[in-house]
Amino acid sequence: MPSLVYVSSILLATSSATVTYLYFLHRSLGHRIHHEFHHSELPKSVSTVLSLPVEVSRGECRAFYDHASRRVARKLLPTQQLEDLFTLLLRRNMTAFSRFPQAWILRLNVTPADRITFRASHIQSLQFKKGDLVCGLYRVQERAPNKAVLELLFKGDVHGRLIIRFWEEGEEVVFCTETIMWTSKLQSGQSKKAIVPLENPVLRFLHEMAAWWLIDSGVTYLLDLKGNTHSLDVGSL
Repeated sequence: MPSLVYVSSILLATSSATVTYLYFLHRSLGHRIHHEFHHSELPKSVSTVLSLPVEVSRGECRAFYDHASRRVARKLLPTQQLEDLFTLLLRRNMTAFSRFPQAWILRLNVTPADRITFRASHIQSLQFKKGDLVCGLYRVQERAPNKAVLELLFKGDVHGRLIIRFWEEGEEVVFCTETIMWTSKLQSGQSKKAIVPLENPVLRFLHEMAAWWLIDSGVTYLLDLKGNTHSLDVGSL
């Protein structure tokens, strides 16, 4: 799987104009969201991820953690239940991701039956229940009204989780996306270690671009829904 992301990074980095644009977009997004990155020592918040193997939480693996969040006043969001808005956010963001270059490459490496999971009609019908497959790579492992935990179905020795959640702080709502990737530590006698995408500078940059843009534009999407009842398809939630 990491090799697929390498191909994607090469395609995106072939133009100097593209690199310049991505650099300034990355910097702009960095001013609007809260971002954290941890290596080895994971934050305590990951203890709520029940599907995370215990050896990862104990620090027995080479683990990398990326966090991006954006807060917004509750009064600026539509009046619908936050749980319903969260499902709309999940649908919108995964539909947006399905159009990314990475997703087009993933399409070529999944079974024909799984290619339907990239379709907007498929994603928009999901409640993101446990077992649901999205974009060929993400399998829902946990679901709560305020959280969805998706397993990253990497091939090989790298594993991961994508956590999307929200919580309320006073009169504000914080929407957050977290990514955890890990692999086994190099054992005695082993000469080659698996490369985790988040430890490669280029791949980490591209991941941040995608994650930051999705959480930022996803919250903007929810803000734009206020007063537009036709866009709030709560009847199917």
